[in-house]
Amino acid sequence: MNVLMKALLESADIALFGHVNPDGDCVGSCLALRQYLQDNEPEKRVRVYLESVGRNLLFLSGADQVLPLEEASNFDGDLCISLDAGSLDRLGEAGEVFRKAKKTLVIDHHITNTHFGMENWVDGAASSCCQVLYELLDDEKISKPCAEALYTGIVHDTGVFRFSNTSERTMQIAGRLMSRGLATNEIIDRSFYQKTFLQTKVMAKVVGEARMMADSKVLLGVLTNEQMHVMGATSEDTDGIIDQLRLVKGVEVAIFAREDAPHVFKFSLRSNGKVDVSAVSTYFGGGGHRLAAGFTAKGELEDILNELMAMILSDKGKYGWNPINQ
Repeated sequence: MNVLMKALLESADIALFGHVNPDGDCVGSCLALRQYLQDNEPEKRVRVYLESVGRNLLFLSGADQVLPLEEASNFDGDLCISLDAGSLDRLGEAGEVFRKAKKTLVIDHHITNTHFGMENWVDGAASSCCQVLYELLDDEKISKPCAEALYTGIVHDTGVFRFSNTSERTMQIAGRLMSRGLATNEIIDRSFYQKTFLQTKVMAKVVGEARMMADSKVLLGVLTNEQMHVMGATSEDTDGIIDQLRLVKGVEVAIFAREDAPHVFKFSLRSNGKVDVSAVSTYFGGGGHRLAAGFTAKGELEDILNELMAMILSDKGKYGWNPINQ
């Protein structure tokens, strides 16, 4: 009996949490576990609390029943499960509820995870939280709606199976999920590739004004709070920008800085192999994976960038690579 099944054994009232600004893997893992329990243990009460669910993910079963994160303070059940969150603070308003819960379990794939649960199941080699979760479920009991959520999460965190975190096991699991009769092309297009006109305009602005640095090895895109206000954009309208920046030929590190409030910047980092951006992000209080990570920082943008570039270009070996020496 694995750690999830043990935690569920004596739990009748369960809350599922994901990280703030939930992405496809976060939403997918939360809704997949909810669906699995609804299908196989209907006597249990299961609630999902998330900050939001993106428009591109509303087709997933149970998305319309996700509760606002602020309502988590009312939960007083048996078990809290965190999915796809690397640290307690990443749970946002639900963090205090999780900390005080009777029983807690963390399921994650971030190598920077702080193991903040009473029980922790973290596989840093897995492509996604959905892959980690799949390994804890009984394959024969996974329904089509559950498989759809798991597949969606894997698709998002592997960049549709293009990123280096896509392993042979990842593809085996994807194949097993596909055997439920999933409309995979529709899932990929609808949740990953399709963009609204506003999203397309926002991406065009950021990419069009992006700056090359470090001998054209680092590409920076910035979206200020004022620009977002003028365009009527939200954080959801910036989806996909960092991955587009990463694709520019010759770029080793892509950086996207989004100003969510005056002098408060959310940084997303992507590496094409030579820089461990998780180590860089951890230095700034964030985390993630070697090739995909992020953090939030307060202050003047240029000051933060100066420090960030110093870490990326460090020749000490721990944080990055120095293009001058290559």
